[in-house]
Amino acid sequence: MMMTAARQRPMAVPPLKTATVTVGLDVGGTKTEVLLVDEDRRPLAQTQCPTDTTSPEGVMSSIVTVVNTALEQAGIAPSRIGAIGIGVPGLVRPQDGTVQLAANLNLREYALAEAVTAVFPAPVILENDARLATIGAYQYLRARQPIQHMAYLSIGTGIAAGVVLDGRLWRGTHGMAGEIGHIVVEPDGAMCACGQRGCLETIASGPAVAGMAARLMRPNPVNNLTADAVYQATESGDSVAQTIIQRVSYYLSHTIQWLIMSYDVEKVVLGGGVAQSGPAFLDPILLELSRMRAESHLAETMLGADKIMLLPQGFNAGVWGAITLAQKGD
Repeated sequence: MMMTAARQRPMAVPPLKTATVTVGLDVGGTKTEVLLVDEDRRPLAQTQCPTDTTSPEGVMSSIVTVVNTALEQAGIAPSRIGAIGIGVPGLVRPQDGTVQLAANLNLREYALAEAVTAVFPAPVILENDARLATIGAYQYLRARQPIQHMAYLSIGTGIAAGVVLDGRLWRGTHGMAGEIGHIVVEPDGAMCACGQRGCLETIASGPAVAGMAARLMRPNPVNNLTADAVYQATESGDSVAQTIIQRVSYYLSHTIQWLIMSYDVEKVVLGGGVAQSGPAFLDPILLELSRMRAESHLAETMLGADKIMLLPQGFNAGVWGAITLAQKGD
């Protein structure tokens, strides 16, 4: 199977002069991305770096590195930061800025907001990354069409969803509404970082896709294999990649069905690092949804292809959601 590493895109944006800046951070299990904007939400700099998930100190080091890099790109002193919004995968306590549990980051009861404020003296707003990405995706969509009910499905290092109903983000009792990646779909499946077996994340996340490909390619593995490489290999007719992605797309299609049937949303927006694979990612999902519509009158009514939308390549809904929350201050 011929695969290559994922392409890197340039992240820097030409700087603009401003009194204060807002920082939006999307801290993921694979990479940490930052966006700097001025008071009018005009981008000043955007960059990313790998996330060091070996320890809380490693995560903090990644945050400090990426923020300092963006500040340097924009020619802005840290003292001009007005507010910082941070999204992390897992259970968070926004009221005191604590990460209660983020399995993909190896964080438990970690006072992340306090640690960041100690380095960059500015108010820090912490929230679950999927909730922030949902806010960012909703703003993107609402700027283009009137919409009140939307679901966002993020597929990256992990899998999570967020839901907007009547124009408001649905958080749930514990602020964990949408942790769909930890729904068990194969009870005897692979062990998940959350402690369960057969979670959706163990099948359809980026690391799961790359891991399946690596196992099937033995004894001739490819170094630094990525989910994007697997998806792109399907376009060239690679049978191993096609088998993997057919299975993954089956589960993601049913996840979309669950979201639509549960919340009767107008749109399901797909995002996250894996979704950046574009048509190679989206087309197999649409094909599976088409098959589902052909088998059921209810599915034909509810699962129209016009309900599915892929965020444009390079648009990180998470950092934009973090910017919004930081500027609101709650």
